[in-house]
Amino acid sequence: SVEVLTEIFSADVNLAVWQRSLAPAVASYSQQLLSLLRLPLQHFISPEQLPDYLQPALPDAPGKDEFIADLTLIAQMFACLMECQQLGLRLKVLNQAMCPRFHTDHLCCRLVTTYHGPATEWHAGALTDNNARVQQLQQADVALLKGSGWENMATYAISHRSPALAEPRLLLTLDPVWQD
Repeated sequence: SVEVLTEIFSADVNLAVWQRSLAPAVASYSQQLLSLLRLPLQHFISPEQLPDYLQPALPDAPGKDEFIADLTLIAQMFACLMECQQLGLRLKVLNQAMCPRFHTDHLCCRLVTTYHGPATEWHAGALTDNNARVQQLQQADVALLKGSGWENMATYAISHRSPALAEPRLLLTLDPVWQD
């Protein structure tokens, strides 16, 4: 259930995954975006502003409202968990692996979900551990990945990479943004 995302605050957890499936309208619209989304959407925005930003930015097709509602709900939950007012949004169609090598993010935490296509791969071992078992998120999973910016996580941040792609991928990432 969605409550599993709060486990990211445990000291010994560097990845929390909400395993879910997409509503049929969201899944259908996500697949349509593979050919309809011309440019990636990248913006610093509050979750409350998302629907007004996405409505004109996304192409019209059946399921659009449901897709926007799903994305907005995820953003609201993440902003609440991270206690931030703004998020760094990136919604992008990928035709090749964006980050093909295992790496850790140099930020506190990142939300990752793949709306369509192969999802993010990860392993719990150190970046130098080539024998660590590679695991893969599933399409629609919502994952919180601790980065090296999380307090005391410099050496325990989650190692992850983009999967090799045989088909296009629709990826959403959200980063917390705190304003002073």
